[in-house]
Amino acid sequence: MNINQLLPDTDMIIEKYEKIYRQEDAVKMIKQMRYRVGQSYLLLLFLFLLSIGTCIWRIHTESGQSMDLISITILYIALFLAVYKKRYSAAEKQIRKMKEAIIEDFPEFIDKLILLLNAGMVTEAALKKITADYEKHRDITGGRALYEGLSDMNNRMQKTNTTLQRELCALAVRSGIRELLRFSSIIEDNLNKGSGLVEKLESEGELLWMGRKKSAEERARMIETKLALPLMLLLLSVLLITTSPMLLCI
Repeated sequence: MNINQLLPDTDMIIEKYEKIYRQEDAVKMIKQMRYRVGQSYLLLLFLFLLSIGTCIWRIHTESGQSMDLISITILYIALFLAVYKKRYSAAEKQIRKMKEAIIEDFPEFIDKLILLLNAGMVTEAALKKITADYEKHRDITGGRALYEGLSDMNNRMQKTNTTLQRELCALAVRSGIRELLRFSSIIEDNLNKGSGLVEKLESEGELLWMGRKKSAEERARMIETKLALPLMLLLLSVLLITTSPMLLCI
């Protein structure tokens, strides 16, 4: 069996990453993921050989049993299969985080676009202005998936001379993000029918901010739930410490 078959497939992950991120960054992340999965295999192999060697030594010194060897083999086969089954989990987690980051940045992006449109700029020029400002301050703010996607979209428009409507629709469909699909429909409707863009974006922005607030409240509730068990354990330990002297005296 080729060792590459045990690692995450590069082409498959690039196809998923390119939907919402640049290929250069996708390739860099995939190399890191493949390296980590490979390190996991090597660590399991090292621990397996160490355990087998220890078990064989115990059998020869008559302090161990052959059943130990079988149990260790079964255990490490199960661990190996678990790593193989979960080899794409890091990529899926990263893609999920990137989609969440896009949704998180979207209300702010809509507000910027509305300000530029109210200042008299057309839609395409406003989008170019937003992405240009992002590229200028990228080293300070760090990479952000939404603006990276828009920057890549602008670059393709300049190279292929395609329309904003087509590229924005393609970006929204590739990402599969509902908010981006709605935004693409609003822009397309404005370009085709000349309907009031700013008013629709303002309504969309209000919905996005409400969704962001709701998402923050849900995360806060999840944090409270996760903290409940440690707090219960802490309370139990305090009760044991305070009541143990009385129990010992009985």
